[in-house]
Amino acid sequence: MSRDRIERLKEGERCLREEWELDQRVNAEYERWRAQGISADGRKFGGRDPDPDLYEHPESPQGIANWTVPGSRKVKTPRGYMQGYNAQAVTAREQIVVAAGVIVTSSDSTHLAAMITAACEELHAAGVATPPDVVVADAGYWSGPHIEHLVNQGIQALVCPEALNRTTPRPGRDGGLYAFMRRVLESEAGHALYKQR
Repeated sequence: MSRDRIERLKEGERCLREEWELDQRVNAEYERWRAQGISADGRKFGGRDPDPDLYEHPESPQGIANWTVPGSRKVKTPRGYMQGYNAQAVTAREQIVVAAGVIVTSSDSTHLAAMITAACEELHAAGVATPPDVVVADAGYWSGPHIEHLVNQGIQALVCPEALNRTTPRPGRDGGLYAFMRRVLESEAGHALYKQR
């Protein structure tokens, strides 16, 4: 076994042990607090005590540590969960990558503004003084606050509120910005721009 692999296995064991010890401390602290019988607002606990058999702390660390690629996590994909990353990329109209990032969360919706900000910084560093006029992104990037942030920066954002194969709006996504975005995307100019994503 290579020395590098042994070191990674030891690091994985150390992390699992730390999590296990933290879990022990947190559980012991909770049990001490619960034994006092007083809640945070000063009232006594009502009802019966929790069943002590509901939680049994393992005698040794449990779990799996991946030290082949330590920063990766289980992320949800269209084919289920897999160990990996979620890669983000911003490209110019000519499909030139302007900015890229790697995250360990499945959702894209919280990264729209950050990725466009990174792209604007890269463009500025390359001597392009004018930020993009329009940003086009898949439905997974829908986020009202992120879209509003871009609009406040003078950038029009075209993001479909739901997957294009839906025949009806997603529940709760009606009126306001949702309806406005659908009208823009149904226009000839909006549709032509959105096809370029």
